[in-house]
Amino acid sequence: MNYTDLDAYPFAWVFRRADLAISDEDKAQIRPLARHFAKQVWQREVSDDGAELDRLGNKDWPRRGDVWLDTVRWDDAFDSDEAELPEALSSHLVWNSETIVYICYDPEHILETRYGVFKRCWKAFLFAAEETLVVGRKRKETLWFTDETSVRRGIRP
Repeated sequence: MNYTDLDAYPFAWVFRRADLAISDEDKAQIRPLARHFAKQVWQREVSDDGAELDRLGNKDWPRRGDVWLDTVRWDDAFDSDEAELPEALSSHLVWNSETIVYICYDPEHILETRYGVFKRCWKAFLFAAEETLVVGRKRKETLWFTDETSVRRGIRP
């Protein structure tokens, strides 16, 4: 089995918060990866051997300086009443709503969803995360939420 039930996910409480108002349809499309599958996705999409985003090696693409175009703030949008992904981020991710998206916290904690769900529920995916990497399957554009205020916009090699 490649997925676990969202209710069994350690941070499932975030997706049940009333103030984030995630629909049952969207919750059904948020799929935590089973540990073995998460590690495979991490190795394919992030790093062959790095175990944490803040400790990746220089050979890993997220540590390459030429990947990152710029850094923008995301905290004001997170604190606002607007639910949709901020324009500064959605304009960088020019994906269709069915694009498979991986929200990568570490090699054992990765969520899979569709871009349409990520756009609507992005605050939930970042609610309890310190660092988060967002990658689209077979897509080059990426976002790295490096801390509580900044996100790097980049293009993967």
